[in-house]
Amino acid sequence: MTTNQSKVLFIVEIAIFTALALLFDELSKFLTGRFWPQGGSVSIGMLPVLIMAFRWGIKGGLLSGFLFGGLQLLLGASIYHPVQGFIDYFLAFTLVGVAGMFAKQVKEGITEGKSLKWISFMIMGTILGGFLRFLCHFVAGIVFFSSFAGDQPVVIYSLLYNGGYMSFSVLFCMILLTLLIPALPKKYFQSSPEAYSLKG
Repeated sequence: MTTNQSKVLFIVEIAIFTALALLFDELSKFLTGRFWPQGGSVSIGMLPVLIMAFRWGIKGGLLSGFLFGGLQLLLGASIYHPVQGFIDYFLAFTLVGVAGMFAKQVKEGITEGKSLKWISFMIMGTILGGFLRFLCHFVAGIVFFSSFAGDQPVVIYSLLYNGGYMSFSVLFCMILLTLLIPALPKKYFQSSPEAYSLKG
C-alpha cells in the first residue's frame, strides 16, 4: 500500500468510525442516559475510537476522538459552560485516542498469533484512554457541577457520578474488543504498518 493510498484509507476510516462512535453513543444514551441526568451514560461509543487507535496509532485515535466529541456538541450535548463543554467533549474524547500508544504492540501480538500479548496491551490502552477521559469528566464535575452535589462533598459526588458510568463503559469496551478483534481479518491490522505517524 502506497503512502497516498494509506492516507486516503485513513481519512475514510476516520469518517466511518467516527459516525459509528456517534451511533453507538446515541443508542447507549437512549438506554442508560436517564440514570445520569447531568450527562454521561454507560456507552460503547469509545469502541470505534479505540479500534482506530489500535489500527492507526495515536494520530488515528486522537483525530477520531476529537471529531466524535465535536459531533456530540453539534447534535446537542449537555453544556452548562463553554469551558465545561470543551473539557467534557473535545478534550475528554480526544484523550481516549491516547490508547494508540500501544498500537504497535497490539498489532504485533495479532500478527504473531500471541493472544496474551495483544489482549494485555489492548487492555492497558483501553484503561489508559478511559482513565484520561474520566479525569476530564471528574474535573469538570468538580468545577462546574458542584451545585448538584447537595450535602455530599463535590469531589466524592464527581467521583461516584462519573466513575459509575465510566467504569462500566471501559469494561464493556474491553470485553467487546476481546471478542471483536479476533473476528477481523488479520490483514486488517497489517495493511498500514507505516501509518503509526502518517508522516508526509
